[in-house]
Amino acid sequence: MAEVGIASGAVGFITEPAQAEQIVATGQADTVFLARQMFRDPYWPLQAAKALHVDAAWPNQYLRAK
Repeated sequence: MAEVGIASGAVGFITEPAQAEQIVATGQADTVFLARQMFRDPYWPLQAAKALHVDAAWPNQYLRAK
């Protein structure tokens, strides 16, 4: 929250990449929390990056497993 200098996060039924992007881009929150969506699909961040045309690197932990 910019008014008080505290970061805020949005939670609850955030399932689509565009939805998460809109929340942050419009200043509704500084970040989004995706607990249920991450349980459903642990690769959601990579798929969201692809859907939003953002180049995202794989986490180092995954790269070490190759």
